[in-house]
Amino acid sequence: MLRIRVRPAALLCRSASLLLFAALSGPIFSQTAPASSPGTSGSMLPSTTVKSDSAAIQVMRNVMAQSGGETAWREIRSVEESFSVLGTGEQTPHVMLLLDDWSLDTTRYRRKVQGQSTPPSDHSGASTFPVNNAEATKLVAPEFDQARVLVSRLPAAAAEVMLRRKEYVLKISQMQICKGKDVCIDVYRSRGFTQPPSLDQQWKISGTTGLPITVRYQTSTVGHVAGSIWREVYFLKYATEEGLVVPVSIGLNLRGQRQTWTFVSLKKNPGFDIPKFDSEVAQ
Repeated sequence: MLRIRVRPAALLCRSASLLLFAALSGPIFSQTAPASSPGTSGSMLPSTTVKSDSAAIQVMRNVMAQSGGETAWREIRSVEESFSVLGTGEQTPHVMLLLDDWSLDTTRYRRKVQGQSTPPSDHSGASTFPVNNAEATKLVAPEFDQARVLVSRLPAAAAEVMLRRKEYVLKISQMQICKGKDVCIDVYRSRGFTQPPSLDQQWKISGTTGLPITVRYQTSTVGHVAGSIWREVYFLKYATEEGLVVPVSIGLNLRGQRQTWTFVSLKKNPGFDIPKFDSEVAQ
């Protein structure tokens, strides 16, 4: 279990429906090697190729523009959202409350399933956190960077982070298959000066609306055999909420476990106020 105030590993184990929820905020706990992901050859950029494509930058700027405006997203540094979540085979949806703050250079978030006694999933800034797996073996799990924490629900916020921060490299994809006027972007991220940027995300963006259609993003597994898997996000419908164009119907797929997230509410710039968030969850 986590050596902080929460136990996301418990969320992963309780049910298949909660697997995707916990997966939005950290690594997957695995006892077997994950299947390799298709279409990820060339997943490392040569060290000399460190600049983003100007066309890819423009496409991501347009994602922000079509999502309420570049200025609007640059002025947002925290969001509180709630979603009604229904997993495959479930009859009754459950409500997720999610608080994200990207006002600092480190990842901060808090998650809670309303009406359940499971402690909130929480992270407050470190790049890794200690965990115990099912066999109580002590491991260190890598935390998601800011862009991957945000991308499944707030793609425009993820685009703003990636355009602002130097570790991200955006490329017009040579490995994805894009149809018609749609545009595919590969996102690479540097993890230090000694390694070339590696592939983290793959976006498909509508040539008609300028909004993301799908995003795939990579994460690590933690267990006897460490590795990586890809999570798939499908943006099924957008709507204007609080002056922002955001996904209001989202499909998630993680290793065959599927969920549908339906938007309930959004608050802009609430800050990272944990007591306030917890009191709202309890209501």
